[in-house]
Amino acid sequence: MCTANSCRSQMAEALARRLFPSDWRVSSCGLVTYRITSGTRQAMAEVGLDMEGQAPQSLDEYDLDSFDLIVTLSPEAGRYLPALNDPARHHACPIDDPMSAQGSEDEVRQAFRTGRDRIGQIVRDVVAGSLDSQPDS
Repeated sequence: MCTANSCRSQMAEALARRLFPSDWRVSSCGLVTYRITSGTRQAMAEVGLDMEGQAPQSLDEYDLDSFDLIVTLSPEAGRYLPALNDPARHHACPIDDPMSAQGSEDEVRQAFRTGRDRIGQIVRDVVAGSLDSQPDS
């Protein structure tokens, strides 16, 4: 889960579909929704992931208590996450938003790659059972 379900959480969903065991279910959502950006799609295509079929979804579309694990990738998502029956299932792993990157085209593209790679590590940590949360700010 992230702020707009247009970049970070969409990357996480695509990576999790590749890396999670086949019997694990994965979804992504945001506090609000915005279209998946071309920078997001491009960064994922660079690692062979086509995001075809993925679409932004609001957290209101889900019963969050039906999930075993909720990972928030933005400080806002962590702050505004609805109360869970078991708060220990929430792991806050905020990362910089590639959407806010400024600079040259190459610098912005690198911000998306950096975000993708950091999210990939978070997903691998989930699979390994070694995910560390960070305090929400």
